[in-house]
Amino acid sequence: MSSPGEGEPRTADAERMRPKLLALAYRMLGSAADAEDAVQDAYLRFQETAGVAAPDAWLVKATTRLCIDRLRKAKRRAEYVGPWLPEPISDAWEGAATDRLELAESLSMAFLVLLESLAPAERAAYLLREVFDYEFEEIAALLNKTVVNVRQITARAKKRLGQRERRFRPAVGLADALAARFFDACRSGDIEAIEALLSPEAVYYSDGGGNAPAAPKPVCGRRKIANLLSVVFRKRQRDCVLSPTTVNGQPGVVFVKEGKAVQVLTFAAEQGGVGALYSVLNPNKLQRWSAADPNETAGPLTRDS
Repeated sequence: MSSPGEGEPRTADAERMRPKLLALAYRMLGSAADAEDAVQDAYLRFQETAGVAAPDAWLVKATTRLCIDRLRKAKRRAEYVGPWLPEPISDAWEGAATDRLELAESLSMAFLVLLESLAPAERAAYLLREVFDYEFEEIAALLNKTVVNVRQITARAKKRLGQRERRFRPAVGLADALAARFFDACRSGDIEAIEALLSPEAVYYSDGGGNAPAAPKPVCGRRKIANLLSVVFRKRQRDCVLSPTTVNGQPGVVFVKEGKAVQVLTFAAEQGGVGALYSVLNPNKLQRWSAADPNETAGPLTRDS
């Protein structure tokens, strides 16, 4: 263990890695709170370890291993009430950097939900290779595996995901324009207009976690979803402030009642219009939204509430 004061300069220098570590941990765990805990644990271990030759690599390895351990021990998915969705994050969160296309795509709700189909080691290898641009040799060292094994794990993950990770990407500005039309239709309660903007394969996922009323199963079918959204927005507009925002890099809205966020809604844009919709109502996942200034995350919707 380093002597008092000895580790302070190197720890301060290593702090520049925190946003990257949070970005990795969040994509691994789907929870900003858990990501912050994992990264903090990695830094604590770093402070207690002497003679680290490559602090950046050491921290990435420690964070990755901590996330894998958390995923392997977690029973939350099996015991969770209703559909599980990632904890939504705004652009203001420290780990939400999207300076590259791969980072922006991998932050979306659609992608994070897709990652749930991968085993922990597969998820780590896939993210490190495809999102964070690590070489196979680097990943092998981080995961304590052979290069051949890492190549096999990554290939297996890519095959499992198939082409689903490359969903339709609308041109710059089109997603915002679609969001403005879609949320305007939802606010007006125009079922026909809502339905017209939904893709044929649209699915509505609602995460209450047993702590808030939510659909117990995914809702499929444009008419059913349009009816549901018209009811949701009508009820919410009676006692909530609706603010445009950016949710995991995508257009969305946050519903705030008496200073507390009660629902965050976003969607994945597909070629046919609005595809999967993600509605988070579990208050345990909305705490940081209640404290946020809606003006800091303002999105494309400009109508007053």
